[in-house]
Amino acid sequence: MEWLLTLGCIIAYIVGLILLVKVTPSLIRRAFDDALFIGVAAVAIFGAMLIFGAIGVIYTVFNGEVPVRVFDALLLIILGIVTLRTSLATFRPRYDINLGTYRASRILTGIFFLALTAAAVGVLVLLFTA
Repeated sequence: MEWLLTLGCIIAYIVGLILLVKVTPSLIRRAFDDALFIGVAAVAIFGAMLIFGAIGVIYTVFNGEVPVRVFDALLLIILGIVTLRTSLATFRPRYDINLGTYRASRILTGIFFLALTAAAVGVLVLLFTA
């Protein structure tokens, strides 16, 4: 039963990462005061909740054993890399992506992904402390 739950959590983690990566372009193409921006941001927050929930459930199911901590640490490192790269990409204005984007939306999206990176680092530190 634990392995089936772990498989479901890994699928939720992958779906959350896909949501975060696929939602970012539509976030920066909308004005931050647009109602659709709020809906798309809610999808990004849901993706982050899927990711951190999956990590927490895997940790809880196996009672925080050392191999599970290492596995969760790998998942958190992958999350940190993906969110940091996405954040840097939103802050960097490119010529092809700059057309039709809003500066305030890019900044807000970049700050959100930096906060996710900081949360991943914080959970990574908490994972190995008493």
